[in-house]
Parts: sequence; structure tokens; C-alpha cells
Amino acid sequence: MAKKKKASLGCLFWVALILLVLVVFLFNRERINTVLDETGFREYLFTQKTQEPEVQRVEPEAEQPSTPEAEQQDNSTRSGDQPETPRPKDEEESKDEEEQQVEIKVDTPEEDESASSDSSTEGSEKPRIDKRMRKSALYFVEITDSGSIKLQRIVRPIYYNDSPLTETLQTLLEGLTADELNQGLLNLIPQDSRIRKVWVEDSTAYIDFNEAIRFNQFGTEGLHTQLRQLVYTATEFQTVDSVQILINGNKIDYLASEGIFVGKPLTREDVARTPGE
Repeated sequence: MAKKKKASLGCLFWVALILLVLVVFLFNRERINTVLDETGFREYLFTQKTQEPEVQRVEPEAEQPSTPEAEQQDNSTRSGDQPETPRPKDEEESKDEEEQQVEIKVDTPEEDESASSDSSTEGSEKPRIDKRMRKSALYFVEITDSGSIKLQRIVRPIYYNDSPLTETLQTLLEGLTADELNQGLLNLIPQDSRIRKVWVEDSTAYIDFNEAIRFNQFGTEGLHTQLRQLVYTATEFQTVDSVQILINGNKIDYLASEGIFVGKPLTREDVARTPGE
């Protein structure tokens, strides 16, 4: 009996406590709602319960037997509608390595000559801009045992784009190779000489030099010899019969004060004679 009485008293206590809480809640309901709205606790509770997951689970469709027509349609829809999937990093690196290993072939001069002739015969192909080769004769100087000066003809391959005459004269001014120096050959054209322009008109090659061509450390004999080198080298071309020397675009009568006349186009016969003859 005592235990039942205690249990009933305990139940009455909890009932009274719940009623007290309800009475307090009813009297303070507006204040509680205001606090919930200000703190955002009410919105948090409802959004947590009603928020739907961003990613919805899609059940896989039943597999159908594949046919060639279905595979073709599937490939077309994949390529047209779906974005391209990113390429794996390893695949990109392998592709970069393949691009870096592209072999570049550079034609040698001998191949350039044949390639240019082949391209001229094929009208449908665009001609390549390659250097061409010509075997040109250059004239240098040899001192004989008797001490006289003699011209020595040297044939070299000359590579050019447009004007083989200009490239041949430029090569003459550049001088001798090591093998030619060992043969005892000399070049009496002053080292500071520069060609400004070269053109051919009425079988005369006009060669425009800077001032350095007018002065030779070997005097009159050196000036005459350098003139012979130039005239003989230029007249090796079939289109050239004579050479007109110009200085900075102007025609002059004499080189320096030694009396070497250059006031007209000079042929080989004109420069073959030594000064004073």
C-alpha cells in the first residue's frame, strides 16, 4: 500500500510540473515566438526537416541489347549533347611528349637545288623559297718566284637567293679559306671594303662600294690588282662584259691619288695592262 501511494504521488508531481510548464508557455508564447524569429532557430528547424537533397538518386534503367544502329545513335547523342569529358593528366602529358618529338628535316644545299627544280615542274604546288647553288670563279693573287703578281682562279660553290653575282662578289671580299692560305694565295682587296649595291645594266655590272675600296696599303700596284680581281670575277658571268666602280652611289674618275682610272666601265682588256703602259 505504501509503494502504490508513493507512485501515485510521483505521477501527480510530474503532471503538476507539466501543467505548470504549459501555463508558463501559454503566458509567454508571444515572447518565445519573438525570440525564435530573432535568432532564426525556427527557420533552421523547418529548413533542416523540409530541405531536399541536392543530388537525387536515379535508378538505372534496364539494359537493352545493343545493336549497331543503337550504338551509332548513342555515339551521336554523346558527341552532340554531352560536354566533353576532361582528359586525364597522364594522357595530356603523353600527348605533349609526342608533340615535342616531331622530327624536323632540314634540306641540305644539294637537296635544295633539286627540290627547286622539281617544284618548278609541278605547277600545282607552291614553290619553296630555298637557296640555290652556283659554282663561281673567284680571282685571288699569287706571288711568283720572280716576285711578280699573278691572278689565281679558284672555283667555289656559292649559295644565293636572288643574285648570284652579288653573293659571288661578297664571297670575294670575305677572302680566302684556310686551305687557300696554305697554298700561298693572297687577297689584296682592303678588309674594310663593303659592297652597298650591285646591279647589271646593258652588260655592265655596277658595283657600289664604300670609301675603303679607294685606299690600298700596297699602293698603285695593290689598287690595280684589286681592280683586276673584281673585274675578272664579275666578268665570269655571261651577262657581264664590263664593270663600273661606284663609291657611295657616285661615279669617280680615279682611285685615291695613284692615277688608277675607273671613270668608265672597265673590261678585262682594260685592267690587264699595268699602269703606265
